[in-house]
Amino acid sequence: MDNLHNIQMLILRELLFRPNSKFTELNIKGLSSDHFSYHVNTLIELGYVEKKSLRYTLSTKGKGYANQMDTDESQIEKQPKIAVMIVGIRESGEGLELLVQERTKEPYYGYKGFITGKIRYGEKVEETARRELKEETGLDCSEFHIKRIVHNLVRLETSGELVEDKMFYIVVAVNPVGEIADTRSGKNSWITEKQFHSIKKKYYDEENIFKYALQETDMDFAEESFIVKDF
Repeated sequence: MDNLHNIQMLILRELLFRPNSKFTELNIKGLSSDHFSYHVNTLIELGYVEKKSLRYTLSTKGKGYANQMDTDESQIEKQPKIAVMIVGIRESGEGLELLVQERTKEPYYGYKGFITGKIRYGEKVEETARRELKEETGLDCSEFHIKRIVHNLVRLETSGELVEDKMFYIVVAVNPVGEIADTRSGKNSWITEKQFHSIKKKYYDEENIFKYALQETDMDFAEESFIVKDF
């Protein structure tokens, strides 16, 4: 995401409410023509604004970007991270085995738990789970179940500072196959349920996540794509 100048953010905000504006109508700060032209032309070059018959309007890209704006503050709103949490399970001679990763990067360096990964723009939840499982472990899976959505607000015990705001789709991957591999960000292994419960350095909510993963029914979940004429 581009880091735009505050004047450029103001221009985008004006175009949200006043499509097809003239140059002078957008210059609400009364900047010199050269100064203001620089910011308008930058937005055009970046693909956020289009110029037609001496009037300016938001492009499709510009509408999508400006739609994330807090229009009172003229800045992009900070939003929760949206990700999947993959609970890999398989049956073995010792019973249920779980796919667990030891994190080898900050934050939570050295902690163990289930694999997570951010959902990319335009990507469906199962697509993310399949991609992240492959990227993080080298394993493939054909059966996924979405069990629950959790919203975690994480604060430091010492100061009460909010350090994380994140939403997870808990996705169970049943019987992943292939040769398990580590990455720079994590060491992966299959462990028994007993070993899982005995992990000392475990993420704060992993026990609850495991309970959600074992629930019999999948969550009522709809994910659809639409074609629209206007935006």
